[in-house]
Amino acid sequence: MEQRPVSRKKVLLATVIAVIIAGLAAYSVFTYMETRSITYSTTEKIPVRTFVVTTRTLDHTIGLTADIRPIAEVDVFPKVPGKIIEQILVDRGDTVRKGALVAVLEERAVNAQVKEARAAYELTLTNRVVMDKDYARLANLYEEKAVARQRLDHIMAQKDSAYAQVDRARAALDQLEILRADHRMYAPITGLVSARYLDPGALSAPGVPVVRITDESRLKIVAGVTEKDFHLIEKGMKCEITTDAIPQRVFIGFITVMNPTLNPSTRTGEFEVHLDNKDMLLRSGMFAHLTLHLGTVNGLAVSREALQKIPGTGDYFVYVVKNGKAELRNVETGLATGNTVQVTTGLEENEEVVVLGQNRLKDGTEVVVESRQKGVEGLQ
Repeated sequence: MEQRPVSRKKVLLATVIAVIIAGLAAYSVFTYMETRSITYSTTEKIPVRTFVVTTRTLDHTIGLTADIRPIAEVDVFPKVPGKIIEQILVDRGDTVRKGALVAVLEERAVNAQVKEARAAYELTLTNRVVMDKDYARLANLYEEKAVARQRLDHIMAQKDSAYAQVDRARAALDQLEILRADHRMYAPITGLVSARYLDPGALSAPGVPVVRITDESRLKIVAGVTEKDFHLIEKGMKCEITTDAIPQRVFIGFITVMNPTLNPSTRTGEFEVHLDNKDMLLRSGMFAHLTLHLGTVNGLAVSREALQKIPGTGDYFVYVVKNGKAELRNVETGLATGNTVQVTTGLEENEEVVVLGQNRLKDGTEVVVESRQKGVEGLQ
């Protein structure tokens, strides 16, 4: 009896079925292995380092930065415009005393005017002397009834006119003397010449200074604090000052000027710190770091390393170890001193906070504490 050949459709169907069965078996094996991996990773305990939260006394300090300025800074302007500057007697870096001559404008014309005015003044003085003598002589004659009263009154009027001419001539001479004095420029303060804007031969002009003089023996620093801290700042408060130029030296200044109002656009209040600079170590223009000590505050504290910021906000959270698991806890912070930050809400005393290993944690992760520190002092 002859056997029928197997159809191609049956062979293809059998192949497809075999492939499906093999795929299902492979998927089952892969799912089983992945489940074992997830179970293993879920049950893995993350090693962490913690400290026990305690109450600490924190220094309430404010750190600020600002530029150092001279206590006094004056630009010396010419009072007479349109005059050639004949001499500039100082240069950058020179020390000048208050009242010292620093520059001279061309003054030949004004000298001639002063000379003429002085001659006119002296002439009026001579005329006044003559009138005094004439009046005295006529007054004697009037007493002897040798002249009429009308003539005496006439000479009295001439005498008064002579006195008035003297006063006018004296006033004109004084004005020219003042004008001549304005051709000479004097230092208004004692200090250093920090800038020279013009050279001899230049023409004086309104609004264009010749030199700048700064008093560097005493300096000031203008800084601002937020409205939250402004009420804590008081006149007379001591301030520690350091600079990048002399980092090993701490300078001491005092708050001398307080602005009574806040800037509405920045919500900050300005104050001035003044400090002596007799050794001239500091210079205006240096960058200064200010530290104000505002007292102490008792409160719970954590290390900065424990704090993590919630993305997109300025809020913080920490991980607290509870029953062998990490518990995510939102916290609010307060004062910060060095590596220590005050926590105002979110934590209680004697709780364990993770300070190392928290980057591998999430809420509910099992942990194993490898080391524990009481407080934040021993954390490195």
